[in-house]
Amino acid sequence: MRDVHKIALIGIVYAIVLSLVVLIFFTDYVLWAVLGSAVALLNHGQMIRLTDKNRFRTDRLVLHLVQRYVLYFIIIAFVWFDTKELGTPVMIRSYIVLLLGIFSLKVGVFIYWTPLFKKPKEENIKPLEEEEENDDQSNFGIL
Repeated sequence: MRDVHKIALIGIVYAIVLSLVVLIFFTDYVLWAVLGSAVALLNHGQMIRLTDKNRFRTDRLVLHLVQRYVLYFIIIAFVWFDTKELGTPVMIRSYIVLLLGIFSLKVGVFIYWTPLFKKPKEENIKPLEEEEENDDQSNFGIL
């Protein structure tokens, strides 16, 4: 399984946990958490499909980036139109929960790169003696 698929799975788990926490504590804002997570995961899935097997084209990549930011703009506008008559505190909380949903993949990336999930490859690990010998040999200059 590729790294991007693992990150997507971690993002899905984060989105589910976020939705449950928001459902328990802030019932009115569940829609924004789910909507933000869904759009972020949809964009990630499209990017995986677009760059699969190293056969991506520049025009499709540019079209995807434009589509990604148009979707984000539509969601932000939707939140604004839906919450503008409810007052500023409700709108601010809605945007915060929406951003927490949008950041589901970023959280997935940070969680994936922790040592709990990402183990260093053994061919990249050098014994301590080799590193000290290389450091001693490279220090022959005046400065």
